Amino acid sequence: MNKRSKALMIGAAVGAVSLFAVTALASTPNTAGYDAFKAVLKANHMAEHPTESGALTGRFAIALDGAEVLAANGTAKLRDAGGAHAMSGDFDVTLMGIERSGSVYSGGDDSIYFVDRTHDLHYQLVNLDHDRVEGHDREREYERGAQPMSKAEEALLDYMVGDLKNEFGVTNHADGGKTITVDVSRDEIPLPLRLLLDVASNEERHERGAWDADDAQAHELLERLPFFQGLEEGVKLAEELPELTDDIAIERVRLALTVDRDNALQRVEGELEVTGKDEAGESHRVAVGGEGVVTDLDATTPDAYDPTGKSVEIIDVASFDERD
Repeated sequence: MNKRSKALMIGAAVGAVSLFAVTALASTPNTAGYDAFKAVLKANHMAEHPTESGALTGRFAIALDGAEVLAANGTAKLRDAGGAHAMSGDFDVTLMGIERSGSVYSGGDDSIYFVDRTHDLHYQLVNLDHDRVEGHDREREYERGAQPMSKAEEALLDYMVGDLKNEFGVTNHADGGKTITVDVSRDEIPLPLRLLLDVASNEERHERGAWDADDAQAHELLERLPFFQGLEEGVKLAEELPELTDDIAIERVRLALTVDRDNALQRVEGELEVTGKDEAGESHRVAVGGEGVVTDLDATTPDAYDPTGKSVEIIDVASFDERD
């Protein structure tokens, strides 16, 4: 995928994630919506009661000036118990009208099975460095998750959210769960959050060149697979997509969290609309939306890949590193 298409998708995603993260950590001591939200943040289930397995269903989409350019949806089953890691997932992606479907399986060893369901092709990627790619990051995530929110962090987040604290709402459900929502337009978004988007956008542009250089080996690998080769026409169309560079503004943010009676997350939905101008000075609107549903906590077993009767091509990932 070329630089311009990456810039649109990654830039929009970074803006969405950055904004949702800060909004999600906002606090206000005087509203029911805030109280419910803060209780979810402080529940910290992963630190006290680590979840060994779960299933996730999600979708994600990006639209430019009202036309959808990327849509993705899928399901994943994960298990991480007793030092053994396993996962399986199915996904569908549509890029500029080009459709692809695939499945991924990992049993915790140094290989991953990838099934190109569009072309009925099967691959086994071997000699993957899971310890470097996954293990250290997972340990750092657990360490961060175990840390309680400090008073200084609360004070900073109170400042960041400003009057947005009055926009949180909560709906209680009969089963003891609740849905917490916030839906704000451009004029209601506090200045610190608007400045945050500028910082995220500038950081993404600064790192973009480094990403393309570091991703050369992965790009070489992907070029071998028909799953990605078939997206060439979509990539050509993506060259025409604008990159927002000036007057970037958040127009709307919507976030909804549904939790159970113990404040364990069950569902998250989010929408973000951003406007801005491209290098030619033309105005555009980018809309990012998605949702995720968590189910079957501590009751999920990932599917295992069955190679019986299938022609499986083996790809040695380590061979790409040896070319340096």
